[in-house]
Amino acid sequence: MNEMVGTDLSSFRIRKYFLFLGIAIALLGAVMGVYGAYLATFLELPKGEDHPPLRLYAAPFQIKSDLHVKEARLADRLQRLGYKPVKDRLGVPGDYRVTGEALTVYLHGQPEQLVRPNMVKAEVEQDVITRVLSEPDGSPIFPVYLEPELISGLRGASRQVREWIPLEKIPPRMVNAVVAVEDRRFYSHIGIDPVAIGRAVWRNLTRGGLVQGGSTITQQLAKNLFYSPQRTFVRKMKEALAAVVLEVKYRKQEILESYLNEIYLGQAGFVSIYGVGEAGHRYFGKALSELSTGETAVIAGLIKGPNTYAPTKNITSATQRRDTVLRVLREQDLLTEHEWKAAVNEPLRVAPSDDVLADAPYFVDTVLRQVEDIVGTPLPEGLRIDSTLDPILQQAAGEALEAGLAKLERSYPALKNSDQPLQGAVVILDPSTGSIAAMVGGRDYRVSQFNRAVQARRQVGSLLKPFVYLAAFEGSREGTIPNLTAATLLADEPVTFESETGTWTPRNYDRQFRGTVTVRAALEQSLNVPAVRVAKAVGPRAIVDLLRRVGLTGALPEDLSIALGSPSATLLEITSAYGAVANGGVWVRPTAVRAAIDRQGQTLWSSTPDRRQAVSPQAAFLATSLMEGVIRRGTAARAKTLGLNGAIAGKTGTTDGYRDSWFVGYSSEFVVGVWVGFDDEQALRLTGAQAALPIWMEVARKVIPSRSQVFHAPSGVVTKSVDPKTGQLATSQCPEQVAEVFIEGTEPSVYCEIHGGGLWERFRQTFGLS
Repeated sequence: MNEMVGTDLSSFRIRKYFLFLGIAIALLGAVMGVYGAYLATFLELPKGEDHPPLRLYAAPFQIKSDLHVKEARLADRLQRLGYKPVKDRLGVPGDYRVTGEALTVYLHGQPEQLVRPNMVKAEVEQDVITRVLSEPDGSPIFPVYLEPELISGLRGASRQVREWIPLEKIPPRMVNAVVAVEDRRFYSHIGIDPVAIGRAVWRNLTRGGLVQGGSTITQQLAKNLFYSPQRTFVRKMKEALAAVVLEVKYRKQEILESYLNEIYLGQAGFVSIYGVGEAGHRYFGKALSELSTGETAVIAGLIKGPNTYAPTKNITSATQRRDTVLRVLREQDLLTEHEWKAAVNEPLRVAPSDDVLADAPYFVDTVLRQVEDIVGTPLPEGLRIDSTLDPILQQAAGEALEAGLAKLERSYPALKNSDQPLQGAVVILDPSTGSIAAMVGGRDYRVSQFNRAVQARRQVGSLLKPFVYLAAFEGSREGTIPNLTAATLLADEPVTFESETGTWTPRNYDRQFRGTVTVRAALEQSLNVPAVRVAKAVGPRAIVDLLRRVGLTGALPEDLSIALGSPSATLLEITSAYGAVANGGVWVRPTAVRAAIDRQGQTLWSSTPDRRQAVSPQAAFLATSLMEGVIRRGTAARAKTLGLNGAIAGKTGTTDGYRDSWFVGYSSEFVVGVWVGFDDEQALRLTGAQAALPIWMEVARKVIPSRSQVFHAPSGVVTKSVDPKTGQLATSQCPEQVAEVFIEGTEPSVYCEIHGGGLWERFRQTFGLS
């Protein structure tokens, strides 16, 4: 009896267990059914037009009179935009013809700007454009712009780059390679592959840990599109169910097209590469149809580990992975023996495209940060950003910095003994608009994304001296300080100043004193003692106020150390400050963005120059005149001896301890700033003239026109002949006479008291004969 009761009880428990199990399975099935129905309703595969990329454009280039065709590299600009030279008649938009007398271009249309294709003819004389005419009627036309160059299309918070390619345009060998190594039963399973799952489970159990996954192409697509990368059992179940739903809802060809366009395939600097088309472009500079069998295998092999097998990062690992893919293709009879051997023996050569994005990653970073500040994050899909970049100037800046730093390391081998590489940065600005035409923030963006042009605050040193004298000129004009002009004599001799921290005795960089010098000579030779004397006369507060007006935002000490450049600033800030001097005293806030336009064509934001009159045009012109002397006779005289012509002004900068090397110089068209140093601020032991100036000169040769306009004096500036030994008006008895510029009303009125004479000069002045 007891045995029967025990048997019944045991049977009851078993039935109860199976009942609960059945209920649980039924509930799980119901949940999965509901979730599956939900997925079937809402899961959608992306298409090319569903998620338009953010498009980033360079600035349009103007074809205008007085443009030097070769110096502007006009042919290079046309070819970058896809124009093709022809010898005869221009037939279609994109054709251009060059003769000795003219450049004729059939301009592309610009539908977004409602500009139709049209033909223009630029008449040329001695490589300079004299007139721009409309063809065929020959009427003058103005303005004429080349369409802006597309820098790249970006997508999402990770700044992805994608080019959507329809499946029928993807070569079969690429499709076969991906399917062979990622999911050989893709065409026969229903979204999950039990054979692959079983094999993966067995290998993971026998080897310990997660060694191999069993995800199909459809599962990978579901994970990439709809789920987080977390590796949990629940997520894997959701992923598998989503894969089945996708297989029911879409054809295999649609799934494969989405996968090949959405798969992550590595990094190009800060930009994530998605899709086989963009991978071919980024790694090999080729369209998919141009890839060799070996290159195709490299891209297919990247899927397993994009950053592990990227040929730009590890050529050995990439080659081994390529050979693995090729072996799989041979085993599946997708390659003949001859094709396999040829592909395996093919050297793997990486040839990334030379498009602008690769040349301007620091600039693109700056653009995106500025746009995010304007329109918020995340950036809307399909946004068009019109930037200020000039691709040709950007290329010139990048090449000059790279070559210049390498040359410094060859010339001064000690620079290579540091734990950190020698670094540098370059900025090119249009001072009249504040447009950033080019920006290089470091030596290699792939190694360091830190933008030294806008993020690094470094001591500016003697770059600040022109602003000390500028404040003095302005104070003299306003009558707030005793008269100080470019001809004023200053004592370059030992002096001690009292401060809150004790006494301070400034010295010149060479520890020498030169006696009495003019203001002009003091700046040309970057003398410290005269600059401190002027700062004492002007007052540190006036200098600080001026520096604020020209855009410096960091801490500025209100003591005499400001005269020697103790404050820190970014390269962009100090270059912009010099831009204010170049622009007649008007400071314009620098910008990398011209406009942001949404996918419907509505302008979300358009740049309006933020400008202010920071200093009078007269004082700015005097400072420019002094800095022209720095180029002609002073610390930057090498610029002239090496053949750099045209009207140029600038100043070297060397900081205490020789930690930073600077040069900022400008013409009437552009201002260029260069910084060289180490990130950890160890000593360079080089001056601005030794390290930064040579790089600046290489940039300037390609940026500043040989026919750059002279700096025109504004009204209120007069020129007088003075004796540089006395700073007084020169007479016929003076052995040396120089023409000096003055703000009207501050010019000297006394004739030279050392060399005598001046009677005839006074007579002429009295009767208005001078």
